[in-house]
Amino acid sequence: MKKKTTIILLVALCLVVGVIAAMYFKAGSDLPSAAADGAAWDAGWEMLGPVLGVEAPENGFTLQDNSAVLTADDIFYATWTAGDSQPYTNEDGDEVQVYDAQLYLLAVGCADAENAHKAIGQWTDRESAAYSIRDTGTESYNGQTYDLLYYDCGSDTNPYDRGVTAFAVYGSYALSAELTCRDTFIGDEAAILADVLSRCHYSADIG
Repeated sequence: MKKKTTIILLVALCLVVGVIAAMYFKAGSDLPSAAADGAAWDAGWEMLGPVLGVEAPENGFTLQDNSAVLTADDIFYATWTAGDSQPYTNEDGDEVQVYDAQLYLLAVGCADAENAHKAIGQWTDRESAAYSIRDTGTESYNGQTYDLLYYDCGSDTNPYDRGVTAFAVYGSYALSAELTCRDTFIGDEAAILADVLSRCHYSADIG
């Protein structure tokens, strides 16, 4: 599916600008001492490596996958889906299941904050080239600032109709939260992603 191809390319871009290995963190152990927003760290939050904890999303989203354990390249992701699944034949000829909406969170460790900002710039450029951008914005949730892109997918090789992506840098991590929706999804993607971002907490041990 084109979505997985995009993910691989995004990760490759960050590798070019300095992704490094780190800390041998395991999800569920060595939890952060607190959240940077002042909240006590909740062991029930879904972890993306050592950097981010996510309260369970609402609006009917169900966790599908979490990389869970630190990879050799310090890359973490988690996906949630909402609605019914349908078979879809991707551009490689493979049949996959797509949902009414998919939420994808990615955290990539870079060499330093400068390289994390470079990665975000390249991710933003790629989405701007791939999609028809309807609007942009900047919002803050729990003290973390995000740059947002609102777009229409508009591609014969993409099963999704529209989406919104938030980009952020925290410490030396480049992060994105992307919500894509099919035309059958009746929810407000901007409001849903805003709710998700309000449920994201960053480790006070990293910033």
